[in-house]
Amino acid sequence: MPDERTAPGSPAPAGEGARRRPTSADVARRAGVSRATVSFVLNDNPTQRISPATREAVLAAAAELGYLPSPHAAALRSGRSKLVLMLVPHWASSETVMRYLELAGSHLAEHGLLSVTHIERSAPLRELLTAVHPAAVLSLVPLSDEESALLAQAGVVEVHGYIADFPDRTRTVTLNQEHMGHAQATHLVDRGYDRLVYVAGPEIGHPIRPAGRLAGARAAADEHGVPLEHRTYRTEDELAALVDAWHSSEGRLGVCAFDDVTALEVLASLRTHGVDVPGHVGIVGMDDIPAARFSEPPLTTVRPQLGPQALAVAHATLEALDVPFDDTEKVASGEMPVAAVVQRSST
Repeated sequence: MPDERTAPGSPAPAGEGARRRPTSADVARRAGVSRATVSFVLNDNPTQRISPATREAVLAAAAELGYLPSPHAAALRSGRSKLVLMLVPHWASSETVMRYLELAGSHLAEHGLLSVTHIERSAPLRELLTAVHPAAVLSLVPLSDEESALLAQAGVVEVHGYIADFPDRTRTVTLNQEHMGHAQATHLVDRGYDRLVYVAGPEIGHPIRPAGRLAGARAAADEHGVPLEHRTYRTEDELAALVDAWHSSEGRLGVCAFDDVTALEVLASLRTHGVDVPGHVGIVGMDDIPAARFSEPPLTTVRPQLGPQALAVAHATLEALDVPFDDTEKVASGEMPVAAVVQRSST
């Protein structure tokens, strides 16, 4: 029986500072057993017979030292990592996207998987994989062919949870931007606005995101026979020029803003120019950030329905990893709610 003991509570060798992360050797010294015994106890190895007293001593020593087994070593022993790495481009690290991943991570945790969110900037994926050993990588935007090949070579499953519809890319789950833009425009038409404009400011992230929302808004405008224009601005002066033109225009103008931040900027400029909101100009944002309800007037916005989308991407990840789950919870993509309008005083 592997119960080789040393002197319990033996001090750590000289030079091992208190701040150093404890190892299995430290646990073995504290418990007075071999490292093999520590491994058998902490991994609950069913093929080894360990006495209750020895098991209790190992567990107590591990708790006292704050020892955590290496996830790399555990993955090698079991042949399966429990980690899902979520890659987020730096331009997409919005409150909405992070909430989407938080919800997906909660569903994965219910099935014994851990999720780590990494906001990408300059560190290449190859370098990242030297620090973590994931079972799967969930990408919000398409990876390069080289990155996909690197994951395949490392035996890491690639799951697509794209935040936009990327042309010519196979996708698992997508936060459909067109449906969101369609909801904005439809609401404005229903509120009696006879002309529409889609507005985007300088902070849009990947150009595919406003393109999808614009396409959805344009489709809704065409369905109702209402004209829609597309306008962008980069500076406050350019925004002021747009608002000044809207102020002197005839009819009622409905503004679909790329997101709530854009909408709040436009709303502030409308107020500065004395434009009647919502009488002459109405505006709808996107995302329902907390600040939207405190603007003057409070901002009507579109709230993405993240719950069903997050559950879908979690199911796609579990399916890719061959982890069993209750597939009666699965919702067909065509039946999945995408967005809901939050009516406030700006329309």
